[in-house]
Amino acid sequence: MSIVNYLGCNFTLPLSNQESGEEILIGGNYFSDEEMRENVRKQFSTKYIYEVTSKKFGSIWFDKDYENDYSEQHKNFQALCELLETYLTEGDYCELYTCWLGDESDEKEIEQTITLNNFDINNINLCTNSLITLMK
Repeated sequence: MSIVNYLGCNFTLPLSNQESGEEILIGGNYFSDEEMRENVRKQFSTKYIYEVTSKKFGSIWFDKDYENDYSEQHKNFQALCELLETYLTEGDYCELYTCWLGDESDEKEIEQTITLNNFDINNINLCTNSLITLMK
């Protein structure tokens, strides 16, 4: 099984070219299929849903309940936040939902809200069945 990240926005984002040098890829079907993307819709309050992945590492996740070195995953998350900051206007938000592939309709277990330009990565738990609201 794989962990998958879904990004919900109230605006459209350009889809990434997998051959580009971009670290964070935004698209529709890196791991998931159309049915999975439809099932995850219930997790979001936003209109548009994209699958998001790290070109180098695949899924972006870190669970502070496990003692692992998540420094690369933290960098990926920060790269995603930097990317989103270029698209969001003041007061706008995106939502990031993370789950096991196939568990898109499972209930959320963790919900957090962070401000893109002012957060402590060590206080974020980006684990399965988590929804993080990313605000500007």
